[in-house]
Amino acid sequence: MNTINRIIVLFLIALVGAVGFCSSARGEDAGGDTAPAKTSGWTKPIPIGFYMDYTVATDYIWRGINFSEYRGEGREKLNHQMTAGVNYDTGAFGKIDFSVWFEWYGANDNISGVNSDGSLQEVDYTIAWTYDLSKICPKVPVELTFGWIGYDFPQFSDDPGFTNEYFIGLALDDQKLMGENWFALNPTLTYYQDLDDVASLGQGSWLEFGISHEFKLSKCPKMGKIPVIKDLTITPSFALSMDIGYIDSGTRLAAAQYGLDVGYDLGKALGLPEQYGSVSLTGFLKYSDAVADNSSGFANLNDEFWGGFSVGWEW
Repeated sequence: MNTINRIIVLFLIALVGAVGFCSSARGEDAGGDTAPAKTSGWTKPIPIGFYMDYTVATDYIWRGINFSEYRGEGREKLNHQMTAGVNYDTGAFGKIDFSVWFEWYGANDNISGVNSDGSLQEVDYTIAWTYDLSKICPKVPVELTFGWIGYDFPQFSDDPGFTNEYFIGLALDDQKLMGENWFALNPTLTYYQDLDDVASLGQGSWLEFGISHEFKLSKCPKMGKIPVIKDLTITPSFALSMDIGYIDSGTRLAAAQYGLDVGYDLGKALGLPEQYGSVSLTGFLKYSDAVADNSSGFANLNDEFWGGFSVGWEW
């Protein structure tokens, strides 16, 4: 119960922080309309985008496994993550994206089998190409993504220190398919194929299906004109994963994840000109349900309730 309380507190801090930041920025004028107007008609000069985000979470859960918890941990040790990326929109030939993801965990030396000489636990490199299939077939509002991920673990040496995989993903814009009155679920299906050994079990694959729906309060008649609240977005999500010889031999449903994200568009709230990019703050809660039993012997393949918040910038 204490852990749950801590997660809820983190979640509330993220929301209150967002509201407080916006309120203080607008507090100089009683009317609340002193923020500079957005620049209209601005066009991005180059087809290149940049983005960064920083996340603090109570746990690092990946494919049903907790990589930031050890037996007898007691009080949660916070996990820190950061992403930096760049993308290039080629126009007719889709978008190319490259990103680097860093993950720090200050209690590395307490995890079984890890001889830590620092807090950096993982660095991931991702290269992806995304193409909108509706460009060649208007009746198929699907985005196809093909990419590669390299996983580097600085605390390990030799073969366990690096692995990689390719992935293929499909994302359906079901609202375009079914019409504007359709309750969009934005279904995605992604297949990952390991290209190296995974935990000495050999090559395996992972299949993940997800749905989500974004509620923009700016579109709500009663809240769309209220300062602060109008810039909030609430997104519930659900993902179901299948392990195909990845963690354990055989094929089985491995994990289900339920999520709730509450995002705050600081850029819009503060009237940030478009040429400076967009800034967002997001609080999130997740529940990872280990559908499969723990037959593989992975002590951290458990049900987990976790959360945190992140701040991001995109241009």
